[in-house]
Amino acid sequence: MIEIKNKSECCGCGACASICPRNCIEMQADKEGFNYPHIDVKQCIDCRLCERVCPLLHRPEQQEPLAVLGAKNTNDEVRLNSSSGGLFTVFAQYLLEQQGVVYGAEMTSDLKVQHCAVSDSKELVKLRGSKYVQSAMNGCYKQARFLLQQGRSVLFSGTPCQIAGLKGFLMKDYDKLYTVDVVCHGVPSPKVYTKHLQEIGELAGEPVTRVKFRDKQQGWKNGQTLFYTENHCFGDSKRKETYMRLFLNNVTIRPSCADCAFNNKRSCADITIADYWGIDKQYPEFDDDKGVTLVIINTEKGKELFAAVKDKVDFMESSFAEGAEYNVAVSKSLGLHPKRAYFFDNMDGKTLSALAEEIL
Repeated sequence: MIEIKNKSECCGCGACASICPRNCIEMQADKEGFNYPHIDVKQCIDCRLCERVCPLLHRPEQQEPLAVLGAKNTNDEVRLNSSSGGLFTVFAQYLLEQQGVVYGAEMTSDLKVQHCAVSDSKELVKLRGSKYVQSAMNGCYKQARFLLQQGRSVLFSGTPCQIAGLKGFLMKDYDKLYTVDVVCHGVPSPKVYTKHLQEIGELAGEPVTRVKFRDKQQGWKNGQTLFYTENHCFGDSKRKETYMRLFLNNVTIRPSCADCAFNNKRSCADITIADYWGIDKQYPEFDDDKGVTLVIINTEKGKELFAAVKDKVDFMESSFAEGAEYNVAVSKSLGLHPKRAYFFDNMDGKTLSALAEEIL
């Protein structure tokens, strides 16, 4: 039976709840808003499958990537609406052309973030772009396993710990499974996100109806985080907007993110993607401020996937050291903010903007 003695030992992937044959594990939010497994011990048969699939109990070893690239989708419209270079869409469209199914994070009509499946290219817009909230898995591991068992091709995308959770849950490799993880600074609390939406709604006198975490209208490097109501738009650059300031300063991230088990060449995915920050300094001729994706190819399957789509991509060779130079999360974890506990202890009684000004 899995037992979380220290919250830094759980990444919230939900693999344990998904694998339990008695359905006696439920992911429940703690006071900070992060989900952890809660076990009905009366129903538990001590099969220990939950321990077997937990990615933090079986941390991967470092492995050298097969290739590191800077890449851009040749479709500028898709790239403009993507967080960086639009490479996820290229991979996803290829799988859909093979009658496959693509999994990724969507933002629902009520602005919650959850994983879902897409089987039509017209729906890919739901999965495009960053969502800076930990997504709910909602049974997607089981759904993906069923499709794979039926012989369908599946592309599963997510944070590195979600991909590690999927691999643990499946307990075997599938020839038609392709995985893409996104370099992750950490996952912010859904409770903080909900509070931010409520506070903006109160300020506007009407609810938030749309969120764009990475708007590129002022360029990729000057991207903005924007919250829209029917009559107003609130937001600022990612370094100034309140929600993003708290996130990027490691105030609101999950405890396990303080020491990520899956960055720095320890990805379980076939391909890792990220913003190629610093491309303007290293290879200025390749930068047009519309977004460049850092592509780290980790496996032979990932190499085959990139080869299948490279005619839809402009790309150049790079190295892991270059890709990690200006995107620190590629190779390092930055720990938790020293006033993180103070923030969560006081979050219910103060606004996020007041707390941000107080502790940052």
